[in-house]
Amino acid sequence: MEIVKVLSIVFPVFSIIGLGYLFASFRKMSLEPIIDLLLYLTIPALVISSLSHRKLVIADLAVVSFSALVVVLGTGVLAFLYLKAVGREDLRGFYLPVMFMNSGNMSFPLALLAFGPEGLSVAVLYYIAISVLVYSLGIYIAKGKGGLSEMFRLPLIYSAVIAIGLNIAEVRMPEALITTFDMLGAATIPVMQVALGYRLYSARLAYPGISLAGTAIRIGGGIAVAWGVVSLFGIEGLNQQIILLSSGMPAAVINFVVSHRYQVNSDLVASTIALSTLVSVFTTPVLLFWIM
Repeated sequence: MEIVKVLSIVFPVFSIIGLGYLFASFRKMSLEPIIDLLLYLTIPALVISSLSHRKLVIADLAVVSFSALVVVLGTGVLAFLYLKAVGREDLRGFYLPVMFMNSGNMSFPLALLAFGPEGLSVAVLYYIAISVLVYSLGIYIAKGKGGLSEMFRLPLIYSAVIAIGLNIAEVRMPEALITTFDMLGAATIPVMQVALGYRLYSARLAYPGISLAGTAIRIGGGIAVAWGVVSLFGIEGLNQQIILLSSGMPAAVINFVVSHRYQVNSDLVASTIALSTLVSVFTTPVLLFWIM
């Protein structure tokens, strides 16, 4: 994989975040309505849309989902040990960008270019698992007490259950309805990135050392935990490659959405997302060279 190709994939992500940053320099507004739009409309639509176009294989779903869960919990343990070591257990938001990676808009194009349509289909399974974890465990971490009940108030969980059920049962929705979900879900990624850029404009770049540590745990720790999982359980072939690739991605933009929604260290979360995304420009080619 040539670094030019990798940069051409990452460039749109930085560009859209940059547009949000520039927009904030001359236009002030509240992000609350945008956050609600993402949580209650576009993200659930994106889940339904993605599952409407790809047939799930139960065995692959189980292996990839289990691996994603272990990676999330493993990096969570590393984050806990780090915060305890530096005496900053109060930074609950630190867990979000460390545990939940960008398994969608960065992992998807990388998987497709490196491993073809088959690789992309496995990357989608990983993304589904991470999405469910973000809106269950992630919200619990962000909200604290009452977080688990909060996840049942968001439509993402129900959207995922319904979409997976329809996919397994091979029940296809009417084309007009699928197109509706496609159009609505397509807005999710750019809106999240614009919101992040907007937030970065006013964010104080505090905790540089902690953000750097979070980046190291997210990328380096994620790869290490994933390698342990695939080695211990004998996961080979394309599943192994995509698990390692997705686990080594930077922090997901959705972590900022969750941290902002529940007011938990959003400055730290935003800076960790930005830093890990920047660092991934250099770590991703190395990761691809290793796993291919």
